[in-house]
Amino acid sequence: MTDGRIVIVSDFDGTIAERDVGHRFFERYIPRRDAHEELLEKWRLGLVSSRECLETELRWLRADRADLDRFIDAERLDPYFKDFVDFSTRRRFELLILSDGLDYYIDALLIKFGLGFIEYRANHLVLDGNRIAGVEFPWYDADTCAMCGNCKRGHLLALRGQGLFTVYVGNGLSDRCACGHADLVFAKSELLDHCRHEKIDCVPFRTFRDVERSLTARLLLSD
Repeated sequence: MTDGRIVIVSDFDGTIAERDVGHRFFERYIPRRDAHEELLEKWRLGLVSSRECLETELRWLRADRADLDRFIDAERLDPYFKDFVDFSTRRRFELLILSDGLDYYIDALLIKFGLGFIEYRANHLVLDGNRIAGVEFPWYDADTCAMCGNCKRGHLLALRGQGLFTVYVGNGLSDRCACGHADLVFAKSELLDHCRHEKIDCVPFRTFRDVERSLTARLLLSD
């Protein structure tokens, strides 16, 4: 049972960020393109975990921190996300980003667009000077989910256990574990296909302006 408090939980890659930053970076800087696509297909089919996939991608990567910084600088967020953050702040909604990607580019992009105060949980990119040295998984819990490096379901269930009404916003495969456990789901792209296939109630969206308008109507909000 909820106590009236609302938390907005959002994916990052392809949801807050316009593109899947991690995927695009690996796509550009992994020379073994055929092997990389085969790896991704195994991940999509559930034959390898996202943790195994990410560790392999980092082993194959031929780039350093400077390459990553240049790549990040060209990335953009959903054009309405900052307005949505302001909307959430006015309504006293809590806001949490959950990602099975890497903290380094999430942090960099949030700071770049003046949103560095937003809480997020992601996998940790390990750097050694300019060298990309590996990845750590501070949120990994094999007892809860062995397929994700940072399973979003566990975070979501913990929030619901605190009495929060959970609104989940996502677009991709890493959001499947969470979407069936939220009170309200906004979905697009692969997540929308998944919800429709599994008959999970969801609201289709394209941008965070759609999310804002739908929440305003569904929760009977007024200025």
